[in-house]
Amino acid sequence: MFSDMHGSIMLATVAIFLAMIVILNAMFYKPLLRFMDERSDSIKNDENKVKENSQQMLGVNDELEKIHAETREEIHKIKQAAIDQAKEEAALMLQAKKDELEKQMQDFTAELLEQKEELKRHLLQNLPEFKRSLQNNIKNI
Repeated sequence: MFSDMHGSIMLATVAIFLAMIVILNAMFYKPLLRFMDERSDSIKNDENKVKENSQQMLGVNDELEKIHAETREEIHKIKQAAIDQAKEEAALMLQAKKDELEKQMQDFTAELLEQKEELKRHLLQNLPEFKRSLQNNIKNI
């Protein structure tokens, strides 16, 4: 069956086959493998960048949360300070009003005592006249 084949043809076929493998390897397989490796490296780099961006975003989110917490705390402090100041001002106004009313009450009480004493003196001065008037009224009845 292989008796009609020549050794030189067989050798030439093997040489051509090997030459084709070398040529195809140099022209197609190596560039294709290099492209696939570069593509794989590019994908890995992109994945690493995505991971870094993710970690940065988590860091930024944590920082934002921290800033929000600090801002809320600062707002609470400012509100509390305003409330405390308003309470203090209200207490001062209330104390001033109490003092004013107490002074007015003392002045009124002193005036009433003065009027009482004046009325007493007036009654004592006019007591004999009232007695006479009372006696006259009793006699008339």
